[in-house]
Amino acid sequence: MNQSRKPGYRAFTLIELLVVIGIIAILLGVAMPGLTGAILSGRITQATAHARQVALALRMYAQDNDGAFPDKDTYQTSNDAFRELFPEYLETEAIFPVASSPVGKKADNAIEPAARILARGENHWAFVQGLSTTSNASWPLVVDHSDGSGHFHADPSQPGGTWRGTKAIVVRCDTSAAALKLHGTGQKRYLPRYNDDRKNALNVRDYMGDSPKLLEPAK
Repeated sequence: MNQSRKPGYRAFTLIELLVVIGIIAILLGVAMPGLTGAILSGRITQATAHARQVALALRMYAQDNDGAFPDKDTYQTSNDAFRELFPEYLETEAIFPVASSPVGKKADNAIEPAARILARGENHWAFVQGLSTTSNASWPLVVDHSDGSGHFHADPSQPGGTWRGTKAIVVRCDTSAAALKLHGTGQKRYLPRYNDDRKNALNVRDYMGDSPKLLEPAK
């Protein structure tokens, strides 16, 4: 015998089901850009906090070294400079990688033996070598890594594309930190200089003198 339907029960028709699915798809399409932007903003905020922790450790190092931040002729990358902070000023590598970074996504937190500290691929941050606590407070000290020439672009798979060409994180010599909107277009987007937004803040020798040098992470 066929079971009788319960009074008031009515199944969705195929058309009604398709209409509901269509409405859900439209709502998701409207919401996704905002959600994606919120996620990116949250990641930038967290990374900015980590960059400032690196700068604070550099500041402590400088206090014990006549005001000078790490500065040796043997440095080839920012990883080399940041190793000077272990283990006296830092005990974890966790603040150096950024999950969306093309060159420094993850660190294993192994700091013994010393050769394992900040191995290739464990550091996202670039560093301006040759500065001190008496340098201009507005000069960049720790920044997002660039494409190697001090520029950023929108391709997230390439060096300099971590934030898709939207912003760059900078921590200044006074340890103030911010995520600043990039200027320029295409693959020539740049971090604006504090006193002239038409110029690139990462062309450091143009305004800091001959000694300072931008060190990129080990790729």
